[in-house]
This record gives sequence, C-alpha cells and structure tokens, in this order.
Amino acid sequence: MLRLSLRAKIMLCCVGLVGLLDLMVVIFVQNRLSDVLHRVYLEKGHSMAVNLAAGSKHFVLTQEYVSLLNLVKNLKDSDKDIAYAYIADRKGNVLAHTFADGFPRDLVGVNSPEPGDSWKHELLYTVNDQGSDGLVRDIAVPILQGKVGFVHVGISERSIQRTISHFTFALIVIAVVVLLAAVGLAAVVSWVVTQPVRSLIKAAQKIRDGDFGQRVVATTRDEIGDLVESFNQMSDELLKQHKVLEERNRRIRMAREQAAWERDKLRAIIDSMVEGVIFVDDKGTISLCNESAERIWNAGASELLGKPVNKCPSEELRSNLGEILKQARQKPGFITANSLELRNGRCLTSYSTVHGEDGRYLGLVFLSLDISKRVVLEREQKRLRDQLFQQEKMVLVGQIAASVAHELNTPLGTILLRSQLIAQQLGKGSYQSDLKVLESEAQRCRRIVDSLLGFSRRSEGVITRTSVNFLVRESLSLVENDLALKGIQLEVHYCTNKTNVEVDSNQIQQVLLNLITNAIDAMPNGGRLLIATRLLSEQGSIEIQVTDNGCGMDHEVQSRAFEAFFTTKERGKGTGLGLAICQRIVEEHEGKINIQSRPGQGTTISVRLPYSPMEVTKSE
Repeated sequence: MLRLSLRAKIMLCCVGLVGLLDLMVVIFVQNRLSDVLHRVYLEKGHSMAVNLAAGSKHFVLTQEYVSLLNLVKNLKDSDKDIAYAYIADRKGNVLAHTFADGFPRDLVGVNSPEPGDSWKHELLYTVNDQGSDGLVRDIAVPILQGKVGFVHVGISERSIQRTISHFTFALIVIAVVVLLAAVGLAAVVSWVVTQPVRSLIKAAQKIRDGDFGQRVVATTRDEIGDLVESFNQMSDELLKQHKVLEERNRRIRMAREQAAWERDKLRAIIDSMVEGVIFVDDKGTISLCNESAERIWNAGASELLGKPVNKCPSEELRSNLGEILKQARQKPGFITANSLELRNGRCLTSYSTVHGEDGRYLGLVFLSLDISKRVVLEREQKRLRDQLFQQEKMVLVGQIAASVAHELNTPLGTILLRSQLIAQQLGKGSYQSDLKVLESEAQRCRRIVDSLLGFSRRSEGVITRTSVNFLVRESLSLVENDLALKGIQLEVHYCTNKTNVEVDSNQIQQVLLNLITNAIDAMPNGGRLLIATRLLSEQGSIEIQVTDNGCGMDHEVQSRAFEAFFTTKERGKGTGLGLAICQRIVEEHEGKINIQSRPGQGTTISVRLPYSPMEVTKSE
C-alpha cells in the first residue's frame, strides 16, 4: 500500500477539492449552455418553418414549383445554420428542396406530423452538402393543417457544438489556473501545518536511537502546540525512567551472568557423568538430557528434548511408565530402579522424584547406566561355560562310545556268524524268518557301533583338491532311485564359476548323503528337493544349500539339532549322530554348517567350505 506523508495528504485533499469543484462548475455551465442554445435554435427553426409554410401555401395550391424552389433556396441562403429545406404534398411527394444531388431517400417519410399536430421536430444524423457528417434538427410544420402538404426545415447543430466547445475550453483554462493557484496555496499551508510534526518526528527518531531528553520548541498555541508540549513532558519522563531501567538492567545482567555460570557449571557436571540423566517435567515432557543419555538411548537431543516421555525409544519402559509416573506424583521421595532392554543393549535405570519446597511435584529424574558390555560379557562367559561343558560331555561320550563299541563288536560278530551258520544248518524251515530278524537286528547294532566309532575317532582322511559340483553329482547318483521311488522332485543349481575346494572327498560325500537322507525322511509323502552351489567371493568360501519343503523344525529342535544322540525320528530309524558327525567333519575342514527352518515350511541347511582357486585334479 502506498505510504503518503501528512503534507502530501493535505495537498492532495486541497487540490482534489478544488479540482472537483472546477469539474462540477464546468459540467454545470456546459449543460446549461447546451440547453439554452438548443432551445434558441429550436425556436428559430420553428419560426422559419412557420414562415415558409405561410409563404408556400399559395404556390402549392397553384402548383408553381419554380416559385417553391426559389422560396426554399432563399430560406437556406438566408441563414448558415439551415442545413436543408423542402416542401412535400400531403402524399409525401417532394415538391421542392435544396439538395444539390437530389433528394435523399432516407428523408422520405421521416418526422411526418400526425393529424392534429401543429409542428414536430426530430434529431437526425445526416450528411450535408459538403459531405461531412453532422446532427440536424428536422422541424416539420403542416400547410393548412396538413391538408395541402408539409414544410421541413433542417437546423444544423454544428454551430451549437462549436459554441459549446469554445466556451468549455475557456472554462477549462480558468479551472486549470484556479487549480494551479490551489496547488501553491496547499503547498504553503501544508508546510506550515506539518513543520512542528516534522520536528516531533526527528526528535522521536533520536529518542528511538537512544538519545533521550530531546525537546521541541512550540511555535503555535493551538492543538499542535499542545502536542509539542506533551511530547516534551514525555521525553523528560522517558529520560528519568531510562536511568532507572539502566540501573535495574545492570543488576539483572549481573544476576544472569551469575546464573549462567552456575548453569554452565551444573551442565558440565551433568554432561561429565557416566550415567545418562533425563529430566521429565510435571507435564511428562523431556526437558533435559546429557550426552551419556543420548548415547545410552541411541537418540540425539533433538529426538528427546521437548518430546513426551511416553514416546521414548524403550518399549519396555513405555509399558511401565504410567505406573512409575503415577507413583512419582503421589509419593514425594519416590525412588525405584529396573533393567531395561534397549535397541543397542541394556541399561540399569533408576527413577527419583523432584518436589518443590511447597511439596508441589516438579518432575522425575531418570538415571541410566549402560550395562550392555557387562551383559554381553556375562552372556559370552555363559556361552563359553556351556561350550566347555558340551565339549567335555562330547569327549566323555566319545570315550564311552569307543569303549562300548570295542566291547560290542566281538559279541556282535559272533552273533552274526552263529546266526548265519544256524540258518545254513537248518535249511528252509519255520525258523528262517526268526533267524533273518536276528541277523538284521545284529546288523543294525553293528551299524550303530560303527557310527559310535566314527563319532569318537578323528579320521585322518586324504585331502585332495576337487570341485564341489563334482561331489554333489557323485552323491546324487547314489540316491536318484530312492528319490524317484518316494515321489520327490529334484532340482539342482550348479555354480557356473570354478568351485574348487581342498577336502577329504569321502567325508564331504558322507555329509552330503546325510543331509540328503534327512531331507528325504522329512518328505514321506513326496515333495521338492533343491540343491544349489554358489561362490561367495567376498567371504572366500563355497556354499552348498540343501533345501526341502518337508515338515520343518521349530526353534527348540533347531537348537538341539547338532547334539549327539538327539533325534526326532521314530524309534529304530535314527541314531541321532548324523548331524553331529556332519558338523564335526565340516568344522575339521574349517567350514561352517547352518540350519534355517520353520515348522510346515521346510528346511535349508547351508554348508560353507574354504574356496581353493587353483585348478582341480579330477575332471568333472
């Protein structure tokens, strides 16, 4: 919006008022002059038309057209304002006219008086003899009440317009002169009126800039003078109050500096604390936190400060927060502590209330101590203890298994030999079935004993450089018929890169056959078996994945899958040593074996062996 000064407003008001009056005078005089001139010209035209009608009635009756023509021409030549004149009979036929180029068709039947009219006029827009356009007032007067004909006289309004234009121009010149005089007078008046105001503005600007005690000299005794006097009084009072405020501000500044020093000292103490400090005000909003709290809660100050405490990162704290805040409000001196699970570990948190001297609840202080490393250390110690216990148990089991196996091998061999001799001596008879059962059970016992021996002994196999793809093909060739008989669809994805490893081929084939056999047992009603090999170049290993869509395993079974003698198969169908032996073989080859499974969704067992980039010694 345009900003105008007071002086400009006064000048605009004065000039605008004078200009408006000038405009009103010009318009009024112009309108009055136009009305008077039109009335005068109309009366003059009417008089001429009446005289022409009186002088032409004889010639019309006697049909002296030459005399009528001379009559209308003389009338037109007698006054320059007459644009045309013509006489028509009662049927509208033109008897005489003043048009040099013939009577215009547009005038035929125009402005015809009605029976009983003494005269009639109408404003027409026509073209005169010189070919210029103009307004013409057509005045029609009947001859002998219209019984003989009509007389038409056209009075041009160009003289009226010219007179009005000249007079209007003169009025405008006078109005401009008056307006210029008004501008000069308004400039002088506005300068006189606004001079004290300008002085007041300059003094106020100096006061705004800090130069108090400014005074302005009053030059008049009117309202402006009263305003100047009031300003001087206000300036004196401001100077007095400014001195008072300066002293008060000095004291406040000293108090603030002292408070800031105390605050900074307290903040430095809080930030140097190992414990995380969080203060929650009486509205449940976090208003203070130190660097340790940001580290423990894994959140920046912007994520904590000003946020409701019920939106803190710890879900475990949020579940207990309502009860803690309730007790903190009700019990002055309330203190409690608990251990919380965080996103990046655990912390030990204590809570203590803060109340004012009047007993009003001010907030709650959270002290958090990061115990994540201690918890990790305790877990690692427990894992090592469990691992040591498991190793000791496995050593003991291996020793017992080896001793039992050696003790059982001799009687089992004797039982098998005797059962075969008895079967040969008896020949075909009713006891053959029982002897076959005895022999098969003895064979099963021997297999169990062999498994125990294999589990208890560390084999010194022959290490060769071979391809994992070759080992997978060799292992699958041994079980292809079994897969087809049990309705299991086999899908194999071989790695296109070289998959060389340095392993004991027989032991790795034993691992693969064990994993494939377990997958077949997990799909008694048929299914899909997927075996894939791939090169993990970043980790420097070859991975073999055996995936089935069988019954799967829950978390508890997965945690015990590699335990010796643990099996989920029916009694007599498994020894519980298969995965334990597989794990031992893979770890002896500096590899890793992992299980991923969900109940009802199948199982994936991954075996990773160190990659050997040299050429293989066996052809694939």
